[in-house]
Amino acid sequence: MAVLVASVVMICWITKDTINNISFLSSPSYLRFQFWTCLLFLTDIFVEWLFSPHKWKYVAANIFFLLISIPWLNIIARFDIEMSPRVAYLMRFVPMIRAGYVLALISGTLSANRALSMMTVYIIWAMASVYFAALVFFVEEHYVNTLVDSYWSALWWACLSITTVGCEIEPVTATGRVLAVILSSEGLILFPVFTVYVTQAVLGVQKAPDDTQAADSDTSDTTASETPGAPTDNQSGQTLNSR
Repeated sequence: MAVLVASVVMICWITKDTINNISFLSSPSYLRFQFWTCLLFLTDIFVEWLFSPHKWKYVAANIFFLLISIPWLNIIARFDIEMSPRVAYLMRFVPMIRAGYVLALISGTLSANRALSMMTVYIIWAMASVYFAALVFFVEEHYVNTLVDSYWSALWWACLSITTVGCEIEPVTATGRVLAVILSSEGLILFPVFTVYVTQAVLGVQKAPDDTQAADSDTSDTTASETPGAPTDNQSGQTLNSR
């Protein structure tokens, strides 16, 4: 729950700074919060690793979570590491990836049913993709694209892009075009998965009444096969003993 709360706070903070065009490296308060949040994530990974019966398998399964939990921005700011504009541009997306991944991971883990857990992860992953893609699209397009005048227009574009419906807003930058391809690909992959889960849920609901009717018919057949007045096993035993 602490990891989930920290992820939600991080998402809200990133949203505020992104819309206000504030760099993460220029915000000391955000860097402090991110450091302690990453420390919480790493502690959670270490504790789970200690109690895991297969430690190497656990590391292999959670290597992505481990990599994004490292406070890279704090390391860069602490040692004054010089980065090229391209690397600095990519590093802006690390906190977004971390927050979205943790939110999907924790929400899926809270579900006891495995099928429902996977369904929850797919839904949250799709929502996180739309949300963060809209943030990135807004940052990159609102200066050069007259149709992107607010974050809500960018969110509208992301929603229509992932559903492969299309939107009147055309991306101008290279980042916007790449995001359009990624969201369309995710929509082609995720929505058939939703269809499969809904179909299985409907079939399960339809199968349950049939099983109940079959159980009731078996019970009625068993009751009908018992003849009223027939001697029981105890009565037969008492008759033999008296003889």
